[in-house]
Amino acid sequence: MLRGTWGSFWMNDSIHIKDFAGNGIFRFFWPVITLVYWLGASLLHLEFSKIIVSPVTIPLGPIEIQLGTPANYSCHFAWSLLILGAFFVLFTAVKGKARLRTIIYWIIWGAAVYGTNRLLVFSPNEYAHYPQYALLAVLLVAWRDPHREKWPIGNLIFWGTALGVADELIQYLFICPSYGDYLDFNDFLLNELGIAAGLLLVYGFKEQGAAIKPLLPIYKTKAFKTIITSFAIVSLLILTDRLKITPPEMIPPGGFFAVNGRTALYLERKPGITGAWNHLGDGSAYYVLSPAAGLILLFALGFLFASFDPRVLKRICRGRPMCLP
Repeated sequence: MLRGTWGSFWMNDSIHIKDFAGNGIFRFFWPVITLVYWLGASLLHLEFSKIIVSPVTIPLGPIEIQLGTPANYSCHFAWSLLILGAFFVLFTAVKGKARLRTIIYWIIWGAAVYGTNRLLVFSPNEYAHYPQYALLAVLLVAWRDPHREKWPIGNLIFWGTALGVADELIQYLFICPSYGDYLDFNDFLLNELGIAAGLLLVYGFKEQGAAIKPLLPIYKTKAFKTIITSFAIVSLLILTDRLKITPPEMIPPGGFFAVNGRTALYLERKPGITGAWNHLGDGSAYYVLSPAAGLILLFALGFLFASFDPRVLKRICRGRPMCLP
């Protein structure tokens, strides 16, 4: 039975474990697991960071893993996950379908990750965002599309990325205010790429069923309505001077600061961090995205990976076969 469940989820067999996934109290299993995982990873972010950069403590005392500096340790971990992921992709490709389409999107994903790591990441410790959010994407699929019949890829990219944005906002305001100098739109991007990787792992090398429902017009989706509502709220906060990017001077941790008796949320704690290159002590530098640039990249990558859904690609191509891999 367990083997059948695993095979159904990963290989898109016709077996449906309806007694577990859709009935009774078990219909709350995946939602609870998904939200507990996301909330736990968010609230324990600071503790996870300490584990990555500090010696490991056991009852016999602290042990430092001799793999070099913490950055090198993170590199080893990242490369191990990358190799395991590559083997999994090759394994699914052997018996899978839609190989060309899936390979093209994996190449796009790899290029996006390479560019992000080269320009926007200041420490290999940040690589943890990719597996963290790839796992979140897998859990979201288990929750929203347990039999992989609906292919809500664009929907899952949006809500997974939204959870990533909420995660970073919680960190900036509450969990890690002491060392969070700005709301990190770079991390928004890393989280979205992690979501995209998880969806490619689940839906890659597979074909949609012939009876799959057509997509709703974008303006009828909850994601679109949420975006419009969010932009309206943000615009109102900006117009009323309750939300600003740059403070007049260095402000205390947490982002909230009062000027002339009026409290506002600032997206950076000192002027000149976002939208600029930040230089490190070793001579290297990384770019901190401005809110505008970060949002443009988020939407661009979101639409790009949403087109992995063949229905989206067909709608874009409008019958032109040359753009359909």
